Amino acid sequence: MGRSFLRGAAWLAVGSLVSKVLGAVYRVFLPRVLGDAGVGLFQMAYPLYAVVLTLSVTGIPLALSKLTAEWRAAGRDQDADHLADWALWGLGLMGLGLAGGMALASRWLARAVFHEPRAALPILALSPALALVALEAGWRGYFQGRQRMRPTAISQILEQGVRVLVMFPLAMALLSRGLSAGVAGAVAGAPLGAAAGAWYLSRVRRQYGVLRPRWPVPWRRLGRLAALAAPMAMTALFFPALLLTDAVVVPGRLLSIGYSGMAATAAYGRLAGEAMPLINVTLILGSALGLSVVPSVAAAVAAGDERRAVERVGAALGAIWLVGLPLAGGLFVLARPLTTLLYGNPGAALALAVLCGAAVALTAQQLLANALQAAGHGWVPVRNLVGALAVKASLDWVLVPRCGIEGAAAATVGAVVLAVALNWRAWCRRVGRPAPRVRAWLVPLMGTMVLVAAVRAYLTPEHQWPRGLTVLGPAAPTVPTLLAIVLGVLAYAAVVIPLGGPSLWRRLWQEQP
Repeated sequence: MGRSFLRGAAWLAVGSLVSKVLGAVYRVFLPRVLGDAGVGLFQMAYPLYAVVLTLSVTGIPLALSKLTAEWRAAGRDQDADHLADWALWGLGLMGLGLAGGMALASRWLARAVFHEPRAALPILALSPALALVALEAGWRGYFQGRQRMRPTAISQILEQGVRVLVMFPLAMALLSRGLSAGVAGAVAGAPLGAAAGAWYLSRVRRQYGVLRPRWPVPWRRLGRLAALAAPMAMTALFFPALLLTDAVVVPGRLLSIGYSGMAATAAYGRLAGEAMPLINVTLILGSALGLSVVPSVAAAVAAGDERRAVERVGAALGAIWLVGLPLAGGLFVLARPLTTLLYGNPGAALALAVLCGAAVALTAQQLLANALQAAGHGWVPVRNLVGALAVKASLDWVLVPRCGIEGAAAATVGAVVLAVALNWRAWCRRVGRPAPRVRAWLVPLMGTMVLVAAVRAYLTPEHQWPRGLTVLGPAAPTVPTLLAIVLGVLAYAAVVIPLGGPSLWRRLWQEQP
């Protein structure tokens, strides 16, 4: 059981990594096809879609995985299957309703919320994805509750692959009709990819029985599912809400200091469409561990073994530190050459460098929030995240007119650090504090410091920013940037391997009782 916990997380991490790599294809080329303004329109539609989806759908698969794990541990397999079938149909109907509502409200949302009428068509094109992703979410929650993470991983890869294959031909075909139409063609890849993922999951689900809900309706169990799902959905809202806060506040605050509408949209596009996707790379392991920890912790707490739950969360945090810290350090020191290499200009470099301060904390926040809810403390992380989002909005309002998009990035760092600190305190007080692992924390920190120093020594001054964080100098060439990445990996390995990094990873993998 313990080994399946981290192996399940490994499957999810692989699926997420491949999905992110495929997603990087469109993130790299989208600014070149649509420009900064087009990316800004693209990023106005997506945070709205993510928030609606998270509030309505995301919590149900997490709650379903928790209940499935608990009931299967107690030998109640038929109850788990009965609930899953009804939950799937409910999610499908909910998704259809949300898709219709978003489509009907697209023009109003573009004008009243984003102050950008051109965003209406992209919002409309994205709306069908709500219905299809809802179906995917139900099947993934059922499989995760059975500790089967491979279907989720494969469906993620299939969904993203189809999306990337179709979005560029559609965008280029429609761009001649205007920027809004071109962006709508790009976002239309999302519903087509979701259709492919839902088709695959439906085929796998048939191995476990008929896809018809069996009577009677389990109203009481569905009620418990909804009660568990509500705080989980609100917790999963944190990262989309950070993006939506920026989408609502940043363009308006930039307009208030004299930016034109096109310039404000382009600046926001650099923040949300160029810097944020690179930070998402650091969230791969945390997202996988967060999903895997829910059934694992739920089963341990249901069996009365809170010590096992505490140790599993401690192991997951150790894995996040071991992998996430060097990723954040590498992104920080390579912010300018990476953004130049990927997007053709370094406009998002400084915002990316600032956001690196939140990368590991954001990953740990995901894990701790899911662990608290799996342990039965569903509303605790919600209260913590509401406070963090209030801090984010306040800091955005104050810092953006003074510092531009870098001020919004600093506001994100402040909000995320507050959220992870509150969730860590809650976990230690309500469940338990993991045993200290000084070596497991110190070795990755030393390796990351050497990584940053080695890469900075290698890069020429014009490929970096000097003190004061002013971006200057010519564009970084491709070969030195790629060599700097290789150097960073080797520098980290040269420190971590002799100091016992592989044994630390084996211990994290095997120590679960």
